[in-house]
Amino acid sequence: MENLPLLYTLDAELTLQVGDTLLANRKRMELLRQIGLTENLTKSAQIAGYSYKGAWDAIDQMTRLTGASLLERQAGGKGGGKTRLTTRGRQLLENFLLVQDEHARFIARLNRLASHLDTDYVAQTGVAMKTSARNQYAGIIEAILQGPVNDEVTLRVNARLTLLASITHESARELKLDIGSKVFALVKASSVRLAQPATAATAAAGSMPRNALSATVHQLTSGPARTEALLMLDDGPVLTCTLPNDDAARLGIARQQRLLAVIDPSDVIIGVAA
Repeated sequence: MENLPLLYTLDAELTLQVGDTLLANRKRMELLRQIGLTENLTKSAQIAGYSYKGAWDAIDQMTRLTGASLLERQAGGKGGGKTRLTTRGRQLLENFLLVQDEHARFIARLNRLASHLDTDYVAQTGVAMKTSARNQYAGIIEAILQGPVNDEVTLRVNARLTLLASITHESARELKLDIGSKVFALVKASSVRLAQPATAATAAAGSMPRNALSATVHQLTSGPARTEALLMLDDGPVLTCTLPNDDAARLGIARQQRLLAVIDPSDVIIGVAA
């Protein structure tokens, strides 16, 4: 077991309020975004992490605060009824996303200025996490797609990097995961696969695996049977990978080489503060 410091990053959720009453936040805007995509309130509520009643309550409050209808409903026919965003609903969503982008850039700038905050804080408090996982990332849940057995959880690590985790529905329930929840992701170094960089044709064809992260080899350490590669991800964090020497030789891994680091969603472990 290794005694590794927690990875600290600055973060802040963007909320819009009218007086003391919440108008919009990431979860509510994800609900509107999904309605715009699916035109189905039930499905949108599930993806955004709401119950059907909870979704209607949120929309009702936003409608009262904006003074205009955000949704329009089309009666069902052969294909069933549809729920669409009104012009005001689309405008609210677009305005929030514009502010959210600027907010994310601001937080990213603060993180660059506070690049040694994690070291300073751990030194002052002695807070540490004991884990065998070499890769630890703090983040916020951006979306949850519920399934009958497994849930797909999208974790935003920073302004540019998201990780997809696949965990059992029961685990998600026990951890009380929700949109906006602060969590951490653990990935064992042996679970990271390396591949040659993706071509433009591969990306265009949609054949990229999930959690395929562009990276540069920063450091290599070879042992009798396995090689450890320290990777600098294009989107910020450091990622450690261990692989058999034969695989390292086949890929011809060398320092400064460009590679894809691939993490299966089922290998991403989600944790929350106890």
